[in-house]
Amino acid sequence: MPQLDTVFSQLAVNPKATPSNSRTTGAKSTTRLRPNASAPSDVSTTCARLLTLLSRLFDPVRRSPTFTPTLQYVKGLLYNKEYLEAFGTESEEGERWREVYAARWVPARTVVYERIFEELGVAELLGWRAKGKGRERTEEEEEELEREVARLRRRLKQEGKTADEIAAAVQARQARMNPSHSSPDVPTEADVVMVGAGAGSEVVALGGVLGAAVADAEQRRPRVRVQAVDQGSWGGLLDKMTDGLREEWPGLASAEAGFDVKFVQGDILSTAGPPSPPSDTDAPPQPSPLVDFATPSLRLVTICYTISELLLQSRISTLRFLSHMSQSAPSGTHLLIVESASLALIPLGKEGRTYPLGQLLDHALCGSEGKSGAWRIVKSDDAKWYRMPEGAEEVYNEGKGAHVKLENSRVVLRLYEKR
Repeated sequence: MPQLDTVFSQLAVNPKATPSNSRTTGAKSTTRLRPNASAPSDVSTTCARLLTLLSRLFDPVRRSPTFTPTLQYVKGLLYNKEYLEAFGTESEEGERWREVYAARWVPARTVVYERIFEELGVAELLGWRAKGKGRERTEEEEEELEREVARLRRRLKQEGKTADEIAAAVQARQARMNPSHSSPDVPTEADVVMVGAGAGSEVVALGGVLGAAVADAEQRRPRVRVQAVDQGSWGGLLDKMTDGLREEWPGLASAEAGFDVKFVQGDILSTAGPPSPPSDTDAPPQPSPLVDFATPSLRLVTICYTISELLLQSRISTLRFLSHMSQSAPSGTHLLIVESASLALIPLGKEGRTYPLGQLLDHALCGSEGKSGAWRIVKSDDAKWYRMPEGAEEVYNEGKGAHVKLENSRVVLRLYEKR
């Protein structure tokens, strides 16, 4: 990884930048729908089934007369950055806080992640759907692919590449965008690590995408083993979500090629390196990593709505964690990072200068010119809207419980592949 000081100096934002470059707040945006927005006109079958599943799961929570005051209390804890108290309290009250948080925010994020997983072909990546068997791209997605190719041409031309080199690079990119129907031998296992996924949005979305893919499966598929890593005490709630997924899509419960979810509780930053070897000194050994990123069956790592929090918690520890993962992960592993665009500028250092999150990640993972790092960029977007499909809110709020609004999301998205 490049030297940190060099990275930060290259990425510093001009303090005289226009207001459009300043860090935004969490308030609801009134920005109009942009061309690169992902906005299905109605609820897809998978999305509707996921929202119905979550509606059933959280119906008792939303019906409770204490839902609204408890939600306000949890919001206060989060505002004060008391995350461990909000999510790690081991008591009936603490479990209630986690359920209320999940009932409020998991549905909308599940919709967003399901859409992202479909767009990126995660079911194909994990061997649960033959390549080319996914849904048809939307008009917005086709336009975005065309823009990606145009950006690639401009960048390569600026770098002084020849016409033949540009044509070859464009052809390779288009081949990745439009994979063939042929597929390699399917492994027996595919591992997925989801960092910061305790609340379950990513897990539920992935389960829905894979469950829907079972009907398309014309080949043997691997058993998908998910490790959801989080500091909070989310194990009980994740078990309920996993059970609900298996009831909704029985194929996920297959004895040979199912969908397994394991909750791993702990601080990913405190175990961001290999354990230290035994020594005769009195110094305590380094703890063993929570997750083995070196397993040959690792296919996908996700860090959704978590990377900014990790960077603010400890810049050095976060980059050390990314470095350890980069050194350990096998070639071909994909890394998906999604973050709210309202957190797209990261304040660092005593002076509080801000750095664009996407560029910071690109430099840290891919090198200063995108060639010297352990990863290559597959998909990049610094401000993409994901709108709630029409009817989604009605599906989730079925019944007499407290009404929950499902907000649109504007995200920073990066998909990398290990070289």
